[in-house]
Amino acid sequence: MRLFRLKEIDLTKGNLFLKMLLFCIPVALTTILQLLYTHVDLYSVRIGESLIASTSIQATNVIINLIVIVFSAMALGSNVAVGNAKGAGNQEKAQKILHTSLIFSLIIGIIIGAVGVIFARPFLELMKTDAEHIEGATTYLKIYFAGLPFLMVYNYSAQMLRSIGDSSTPFIILLISGLLNVGLDFLLVNGFHFGIAGAGIATIFSELISCCLALGVFAFKKQCYLHLRLKELRIDKECLFEVIQIGLPAGLQGFFFALPNTFIQSGIFEIAAGNIDVTNGVIAGSALDGYCYAFVEASSAATMATVAQNYGAKNKNNIKKAMRNGYILALSFTLIYALLILTANRTLLSIFLGDANEATYQYAAQRLLVYGLSFSLNAIRDVSAGVMKGVRRSLVPAINTIVTCTIVRILLIETVILRIEYFKTIPWLYSLYPISWSLAILVDAVCVPIFLKREFFKLDNQKAMEDKQRTPQSQRFID
Repeated sequence: MRLFRLKEIDLTKGNLFLKMLLFCIPVALTTILQLLYTHVDLYSVRIGESLIASTSIQATNVIINLIVIVFSAMALGSNVAVGNAKGAGNQEKAQKILHTSLIFSLIIGIIIGAVGVIFARPFLELMKTDAEHIEGATTYLKIYFAGLPFLMVYNYSAQMLRSIGDSSTPFIILLISGLLNVGLDFLLVNGFHFGIAGAGIATIFSELISCCLALGVFAFKKQCYLHLRLKELRIDKECLFEVIQIGLPAGLQGFFFALPNTFIQSGIFEIAAGNIDVTNGVIAGSALDGYCYAFVEASSAATMATVAQNYGAKNKNNIKKAMRNGYILALSFTLIYALLILTANRTLLSIFLGDANEATYQYAAQRLLVYGLSFSLNAIRDVSAGVMKGVRRSLVPAINTIVTCTIVRILLIETVILRIEYFKTIPWLYSLYPISWSLAILVDAVCVPIFLKREFFKLDNQKAMEDKQRTPQSQRFID
């Protein structure tokens, strides 16, 4: 089967820019597929039910994104730990991390899924979701949380595959499961008229398939660096500590990066004051931005994977190259997106808005112009975070995010945007993004060189010790 013959990329040698690009594209396409399948959910519900039903699903986006971002970020702990082990040539340790991570991801998925099912409606009420959307949104969110264990296992599996240089397999897995999702969407929503519940059930089924396929890769792909063996399925305390030590700060970074979005969405509802044109327009604009972020996130993932492997191999020159290449890739993607916004924003928005009225298009365009044109700032911040995670300094970007992207945004929302009438507009609300990104870049400009210097000093010392141990005793005496 072709799926099991995909080649893993060695990110410690050769043309790193080309390898990072080849690594990056499947990661971006994987995210894009996830977005496309979400929009197919929305389209099938809109056709089979109504615009209100479709918008009800969209109202869950902030909560779902918060969950996905946090726990996908936590999975980076397994990514970095496996990448370091592979770079150091320690396959036995990589195996322990694999089995530990799979059990850990399943347990976390069950716990968070249960909490989400119980508190789905209170979460939506906390965000001040419109009354006409809250029933449908609650139904979809409960079903989504029920499938969270499958999503968690897939996310951890995908991150570990990427850590060994295989970014294509997660993409193909998602392609297969996503096509099934599309078929089930139209069958359950348009054929059997299950409405919003049908879209949720289709999503859970696709997540189950992606989970099983990922586990199948580890179990049956003979040439894979990592192998799933049932008799080895146990939690190794040392590996679990390492995964949590790296992943928890990354998860906290994801949480505090996404948390202000709940305040921003709440601010949108307050500014809109029941005006559905504002809500639909802003949601459409954010959907389009997600496609650009797919490439920024992929650039950061390629940077982190390359840095992690070379950190394990103690190759500091390649770490510097990976950082430079990551910036080039991410900034190139955001430049292309900015050009598209300036030249074809209405055409792009029509994909999501169709025959919506002019006011809806205007609100969507406001979101794009403020957020999208400044997206290069986020690209720089994301790649810098990827570098720090790759050298096991995930707490550095986490603290930076908490200060600049959480505290600053929430303070400005509560003290300026929603309190001073002049600033109580959609453009000013979205200006919080470039403001906070700029502050984060300034912090990174100081912190990243300092911490990289420390890690390089540590690598030099470790390499000197290893060279000394490999030198024969007689040769050391002569020297």
